[in-house]
Amino acid sequence: MAVFACGQSSPLSAGFHIGGSNYLGEIGGKFDPRASVLDANIITTSPSAGVFLRYAANDRVRVSGEVNYVHIRQSDSNAEDPARQARNLNFRNRMFEFGFRSDFTVFSISNRQGMRDYTRPGRLSFNVFVFTGCYGVLHNPQARVTHDPDNQWGDRWFDLRPLRTEGQVEEYATIIAAIPLGIGMEFGMGNGWTMGVEASWRGTFTDYLDDISGMYADPTALTPLAEAISSQSSEAVIASINDPGTGNVGNHRYSEGGTYRGNPETNDSYGTIQFTFAKSIDTRTSFERALDHISRRR
Repeated sequence: MAVFACGQSSPLSAGFHIGGSNYLGEIGGKFDPRASVLDANIITTSPSAGVFLRYAANDRVRVSGEVNYVHIRQSDSNAEDPARQARNLNFRNRMFEFGFRSDFTVFSISNRQGMRDYTRPGRLSFNVFVFTGCYGVLHNPQARVTHDPDNQWGDRWFDLRPLRTEGQVEEYATIIAAIPLGIGMEFGMGNGWTMGVEASWRGTFTDYLDDISGMYADPTALTPLAEAISSQSSEAVIASINDPGTGNVGNHRYSEGGTYRGNPETNDSYGTIQFTFAKSIDTRTSFERALDHISRRR
């Protein structure tokens, strides 16, 4: 979210950002899932947006409070690995972030004449910054039953947490923590206005953004809906891929020896690329405004 220190006329500013978001986890991806952010599928980029209130401590450091909406989604049908296509899982997660972050300016061009010089609100400026912080994330993964030959479940999205699709003893957390790391640039347009663009990736402390982490659960311990969502491979799905590397249905469902559904050794992550817009907030008293008005008339 780009509010600028060097081009602004007040240390306090507010704004919004809007852009796209993507995810890196067990579903979809290339042949080596989670290899890097380059593994994210552009075709599943989804909307993100947010608002913020920011305080500039000085020309280099800023702190902001934020509330953001981030939508992530993916399907094994988009994977490049035939075995993952045969697994045939999917999800979406519409998340709300709330927390704070700190920006650190690493490069700046500006001719501003002082932090609170309201009579000279600032001319064009350019800043490059890096940032980090801490978010709480309210999330709710959902999925559809795509292998549904009898149309028992319809084309509906179902909440996954209460289904415990991997046979969890307890539901996984509704609110998780995420750490953003990012870089951005911004342009001051004068009179306290800025616009910019930034890219950020969030590391999380959960492997359940997509509801997948461990092994397939014993279907006798699941509800019919949980069973239908947990294992969506079928002979028809595998035959449509027509690749020996997909294995057979037994490779993608519960077995007494244990069959991995996901990778519990790594957590899920997600990121955003956004355009930002902000405006400085005039924090002067009425007396200060009157003095500024008199000084401008002299």
